[in-house]
Amino acid sequence: MIVTMAEVAITADNALQNMGQYFWALLPTVVAIILALVTKEVYISLFLGIFVGAMFLGNGNPITALAELFNLMAGALGPSTAVVDGQTVITGAGNAGILIFVLELGILVSLMAKAGGSKAFGDKVFKRIKSRKGAMLATAGFGCVLFMDDYFNRLTVGPIMQPLNDKYRISRAKTAFIVGSVSAAVCILAPISSWASAISGSIGEGLKTTSTEAFGYYVKTIFCNFYPILLLLYVIATSVLGIDMFGLFKHEKHAIETGDVTGGLEMASSEEVIKSSSKGAIWDLIVPLAVLIASCCTLLLLKKDGEAMFDTNTALAMGGCIAIFSCIILYLPRKLMTLKEFTGCFGTGFKSVAEVIIILAFAWTLASVCESMHLSEFVTAFAYWMGDAKSLLPAIFFIVSMGTAFATGTSWGTFGIMVPIVVPMGQQIGPEMMILTIAAVLSGSVFGDHVSPISDATILSAASCKCNHLGYVKAQFPSALMVAGITLVTFLVSGLTELIWLGWIVAVVLIIALIVTAYFIQRKKGRLTDKLYKEATTSAAEAVKEVAAGEVAAEDSLSSGQE
Repeated sequence: MIVTMAEVAITADNALQNMGQYFWALLPTVVAIILALVTKEVYISLFLGIFVGAMFLGNGNPITALAELFNLMAGALGPSTAVVDGQTVITGAGNAGILIFVLELGILVSLMAKAGGSKAFGDKVFKRIKSRKGAMLATAGFGCVLFMDDYFNRLTVGPIMQPLNDKYRISRAKTAFIVGSVSAAVCILAPISSWASAISGSIGEGLKTTSTEAFGYYVKTIFCNFYPILLLLYVIATSVLGIDMFGLFKHEKHAIETGDVTGGLEMASSEEVIKSSSKGAIWDLIVPLAVLIASCCTLLLLKKDGEAMFDTNTALAMGGCIAIFSCIILYLPRKLMTLKEFTGCFGTGFKSVAEVIIILAFAWTLASVCESMHLSEFVTAFAYWMGDAKSLLPAIFFIVSMGTAFATGTSWGTFGIMVPIVVPMGQQIGPEMMILTIAAVLSGSVFGDHVSPISDATILSAASCKCNHLGYVKAQFPSALMVAGITLVTFLVSGLTELIWLGWIVAVVLIIALIVTAYFIQRKKGRLTDKLYKEATTSAAEAVKEVAAGEVAAEDSLSSGQE
């Protein structure tokens, strides 16, 4: 729901009244998150959170609540609709398009593995990477290239880079952290992406202006969107220096010492082994991916009468379908697989993403339940009530957006609510402060979406890297929170001084201080992961040599005895 200042409470008293009236809209999310963290069971936790909300909507009647629950679930999983001339019409693929795209990528990954393309790519390209550092930087670099859409980014980078990272005993949690962090950061910073379109639309809704002018404001927010930029710097620096802290270090240490990259936790997706063709080539992976990228980009950029021809999710689903058809042309004539094996990959691909689809369905339904309980009205009233101090607005909206995105599990929903609240304030606070506050909303939205256990971002990051979902969420949270803390200070300084360049000086000083301090502390304690890996591999090599030497000595002794 898009909310403007004209639609919200205009006094602090009314804002407080609305907050008290709609406070219960937070309960389903709170229940789901607490249960998930306590029980470590995602499905039942999400379902119970949804049911609690449905009971409110059904006035305590469990039968009515179940009916409301499944009606909302059907709506959450369906296409986007709008009422035109009194009739409901489909305007886009909606969340159904994302489910289709996830399924298509699961099929595509299975097809590329069956054709031998994935194995050939690993044999020829991965052998050029000789270290853990190189593997992590390659993962981050690959993610930076696929900036068009975060779903596409995660679901492409994860399956391709995870086997390489496994080879160097990089934990699945660390791989998912890199994939999730980079995908969120580059997509919100890239002017040509699905995020740019959505954010520009929210700004235009608030300003009541042209899409060109709204896009210009979005571009200006890029230069003060501190959290995603600092997050990228943090990921690259810690990968280069071998720094891991808190939960991520625990996972890395376990992977290095035992070779178990899963952290001893159940994985989020199938590990079914696919028998590959021996005739596959590197192009059997590159060509389908290139077709997928080209198709999605082209479909996203197509316009008619100045407007996009297809919504983002529709374009992604269409691009996935085109990529699968390209595999038919590429694989079957060369007899890399039979038609039966080709269609068999559909079932294999579905099984690989089935758990992801279930979790996404529950997460989206939870968001719909909260919206039906008027969560957006609560957030709007809260933001208005907190938004009196001009100089503190960026920091305030950063915190509010962090909490909203964490509670709802959606960044798009958060800035869809918050940006139209901020934009009308421009006349009172000035255009520069408005841009800084919008950037604060975007930064907070990315953080909350990045770390929330009910976010589709965390779900897909974990699933694409075959990582335990809750294990990944808990492992990455402290690192993301430290970057968010630096971001908060940066928005405070920028807001109080109204000098963005001064905020950047503070941000750079603090992020360097954090990384340098962490490096020397970890080095002093002997906890740099690169060093631990070298020690572990050296010990393993020495053990192999000792075993071999013992076998030779035994053979010599046996020969001497026979003589």
